Order: sequence, then C-alpha cells, then structure tokens
Amino acid sequence: MNERTSGRDGDELPPWPPRLPVGPAGPAGPADPYAVPPETAARAELLLGRLLSPLRLLGHMTLAVGFGLISAAFFSSVEFSADGETDEARTGLLVGLPALAVATWLLTLLLRSGHRAAAELAPLLRAAPLAAPSMPGRRLLFGAVSGAGLLFTLVCLGAGAREALVGSDDERGNGPVVAALLVWGLLALAWSVPGLVRALRHRRPRWVPPPVGWAPGQPPVESASPPPDSPEGRRRQLYANYRSAAEPWALSRLSARASRWIGGLSRWRALLLSALLCLVGCGLALLAAVLPRRSNDFLVWPLLALAACFLVLLLLEIVHYGSRVGFLTLFVLGGICVAIMGWQGHQELALRERGEWATAEIVSKRSPARGGTTCEVRLVDDGRTLSQRLASCEREGVGDRLPLFYDPRDRVAPARDVPTLALPAGFGGVGGSLLLITTLASVNDGHTRRRRLDLIGQAA
Repeated sequence: MNERTSGRDGDELPPWPPRLPVGPAGPAGPADPYAVPPETAARAELLLGRLLSPLRLLGHMTLAVGFGLISAAFFSSVEFSADGETDEARTGLLVGLPALAVATWLLTLLLRSGHRAAAELAPLLRAAPLAAPSMPGRRLLFGAVSGAGLLFTLVCLGAGAREALVGSDDERGNGPVVAALLVWGLLALAWSVPGLVRALRHRRPRWVPPPVGWAPGQPPVESASPPPDSPEGRRRQLYANYRSAAEPWALSRLSARASRWIGGLSRWRALLLSALLCLVGCGLALLAAVLPRRSNDFLVWPLLALAACFLVLLLLEIVHYGSRVGFLTLFVLGGICVAIMGWQGHQELALRERGEWATAEIVSKRSPARGGTTCEVRLVDDGRTLSQRLASCEREGVGDRLPLFYDPRDRVAPARDVPTLALPAGFGGVGGSLLLITTLASVNDGHTRRRRLDLIGQAA
C-alpha cells in the first residue's frame, strides 16, 4: 500500500487527490457583468419608495381636491358679484385667496421633495438599470388612482362642453358653472398625468446589453465616461433629468453658429427670443382661423399643420436648452388648446360672415356609441340637403322643422344661433397663456441651470 507508483519512465506521478492551494481563494468563475452592488439597490429602493409613497399620493389628492374647492369658491364669488351680492362675493375672495396661497405653498414643498428624489434616482438607474425595484403594489395603486383621475377629467370636460354648447331647458349653460367644470377637468388632468407617468417610469428593463469589451471568462470593461468637471460632463448633468443620456435633438444643432449664439445669450435676451417665437406660433394658429374664410377654406389645414410644426420645433429647442420635464406637459396642453382655437375659430368666423337664416327639416339622425347625436338636414326653401350635419339634436325627431343659421357654401356645419366666438376665444386665451408662461418658465429655468453648470457662452 505504501509502495510508490512509478510511471513508464520511472518518474513519480503527482499525488491524488491533488492538494488544495494554501491562501485566499480566488473567484470561482467569471465576473458577473449584471451584478448590482447592494448599496446601490438599497438606495434605489429607498428613492423609488419616496416617489411612490402612498402618503405622497394622498397629499397630491388632498391638494387637488383643495384646488378644486378653491376654484369653486372663486367662481361662486363671480356669480354672486354678477347677481349684485357683493358681501358674499367679498367673503368668497377673502376665504379663497389665503387658501390658494397656502395650497400653492404646500404643493411647492411636495413637488420639490419629489424632484430631489427623482433627480438622484435618474442617474443612479441610468448607471445601474437592473437596480430598479419592482414595487408592483405601489405602481398599481398609482396607476389605478391616476386612471380614475383621467376618467374624472373626461367627465368634467364633457359636462362642461355640453353645458356650454347645449345647456339645459333650451337655455345656454351658466358661464361660471362651465368654467368651474373646465377648471376641474384641467386640474384632474394636471394631477393624473404625472401620477400615471410616475407609475410607469423607473422600471427594470427586460434586457440590458453587457458592458463594452466584456466576454465570458473576463471581468467587465467599463466604458470611460467624461469627468464631471469637463464640458461634456457638465452637459450630461444638464440633461440628467431625461430618460436618455444622449443630447436632445433641436433644429439649432444643425448650425454651429446658431448653437453658439443661442448658448451665449443672456437671460433677458433668451426670454425675449423665446417669447417672440411663442407668439409667432400662436399667431400662425390665429392666422389659420382668420385667413381661410377670406380666400379658401381648405387653407386651414396647411396653416394648422404649419403652426403645429413650428410649436413642435420650439418645444424641441426648449428641451435642448435644459428645461425640466414637468414643463413639457403644460406646453403640450397649451398647443392643443391653440390648435382647437384655430379650427373652431375658422368654423365660427366663416359661419358668421357667410351665414344665412333658413328653415330646415331633419332628414335622418345618427347616434353613435361614441360622440353626440348629429342630424342630416334639408333646406325647406330649395330642397337642398346639406352635407354638413347639425350637432346636438337629441331632442328633435325626423321630420321636425327648425330655423338654422347655415353656410351657403356648405363647408361649415350649421348652427341654431349666430356664433359668438366665445369658445375659440376661451381656448385661445388659455392655450396662449399656457404656452407663453411655460416657455418663459422653461427658458428661465434652463438658463439658471446652465449658469450653475458654467455652460453660458458655449454651444447650446
């Protein structure tokens, strides 16, 4: 048993089993390129837990309801003032103004705390995408409540539009009631969209490519990132709030001279330039409402498309200048309101200028599952059937006759009364104000961030 075993040439064979090496053991296998450090995962879970906190959701819901009640108090004051009840109107203002100030202050604190967590979480998950926690319960809670808010938005906007256009008991809707419903709808929309976005963001991707240069059996080779103090590093910090680390596209990037000129503008020049561009976009939408009725009605489509393209290019410039993501939703809402102003304004202006009164007979009715009831009408005098249908004719039946204000060219839908231009004026005022305020606030915030990162004077 103790004899030595010799090989063919008389050499000794190594002992079996082989002896284990003495000392610290090395890694058992190749390094994992998808490994997430525990401290990174814990920090990401803490930050996302702050963003998806049920208490934060409750706070936003409470403030949304509070703003709705404050707006109701203001509109009640307006109605009391119109009725001559000055004491009640004054009481509503004395209660509403301090409540509005307190609610705005609380909302600012809540938004700032959430922004700090989001600003820290975005670069953390960009560096380690697999560190994003799932949190399905909280995401489902935010998504369900935000979906209910969107449904409430549709109900309020639909009720407001119906009250404004149809009214009740054959009378036009009450102005303060219509305004209150529209404000409630906009408040619910402004509250629901960020909640829905928050529920869908910061999710773990299904597949992440391995680091550049990594191969099985080798440790991962991390791609070199620019130093934080370098111009490229500071530029990446400017766009840290966006989902993509790449520089956003803008029309000014096509010209190096224009990019340097925009990047070197002072605050007031940048604000003045952005305000002028915003007014040009609103002017194009207004031109779409005014010009086609004097030349050709079909010009409204290319003019609206031109206005939409101009506003989209302006939005891209604002994003590239360093605006925060929260301003973009208000800008899009303002653009939609301005587009509605252009289309509805063209319809009502053309009908006011060319319209004539005539007696019409209802030929048929159409009540789709989605949308209101429309009727096909025929003029009693000449027997001509209009191609444009009459809207909001639920109470009339086939064969009923009614006076209509119609377009002899048959390019605009008929109406029961002469258009008052109140609807396009309201959409234009709200949309133009949203666009201008959002543009100025975005550019001002972008200039502040550029100055803090020492990017003023460099290419935009």
